[in-house]
Formats: sequence, C-alpha cells, structure tokens
Amino acid sequence: MAIDDLGDSQLTVIYGDDSCEDTTRARQHFDLAPRAYRYVRLEQEAEIRQRLHDMGHAATPVLVTPNGAVFVEPTDDQLAAIILATG
Repeated sequence: MAIDDLGDSQLTVIYGDDSCEDTTRARQHFDLAPRAYRYVRLEQEAEIRQRLHDMGHAATPVLVTPNGAVFVEPTDDQLAAIILATG
C-alpha cells in the first residue's frame, strides 16, 4: 500500500494519537495558522496504524501533504514550512 492511498489531494492529513505531545503540537500549529487539515486518530484506526507501521512510519505524528510529501514527527520549522506551502 502506497502512502498516496493515505493522503488527501486537498488537505494535509495528520495521523496521530490524542495522547502524543508531538501530535498535539502539530495540530496546534495548524489550528493557530489557521489551516484546514484532516486528523486521523490512530488509537481508533488500528488498520491504518498497522499500514503506516508496515511502511516504516512507527512514530507519531505522520503528516501527509496534498502533494504526497510525508513528515514523521516534524519539527516546528517543518510544520511552519508545511503550513506555508499548503496555504
């Protein structure tokens, strides 16, 4: 399964866990921008979590931008760049 199958051509998708500080930080960046995104709670989506893990993306959050770029545990600078690029 390709990462393209997990993306969205219109929005950045954030795959994460509500209990993950990095996921919360990523969502806060998008909320403060404000920039629309889709959030997938991996604690509720075991199949998607497994697919990401099988692709080598075991940490959270995993962000997939509309152009298919993948970021795992992005830094604040990376988040700012993603938001700027998807604006």
